[in-house]
Amino acid sequence: MITTQQRPAPTIPTAVITSIVERMADTMLEMGMNGTAVTADSLAEHSNFTRAQIEEHGPEAADLAKARAVHHQG
Repeated sequence: MITTQQRPAPTIPTAVITSIVERMADTMLEMGMNGTAVTADSLAEHSNFTRAQIEEHGPEAADLAKARAVHHQG
């Protein structure tokens, strides 16, 4: 008799989450350099990020973008 076991739910690797944050931060920096105000709405309009991704990763990406902007200016 064949028995089956339920597979554990897949998890998203940390590297994938990090790359989303990094890509979002890069997009934020690019938008800012082009004179576009970076808001959740404008980020959704000018990128392929979903609103859920922006809500989840936006604050961390904004912090990273600010840190990168300060680093590049100084």
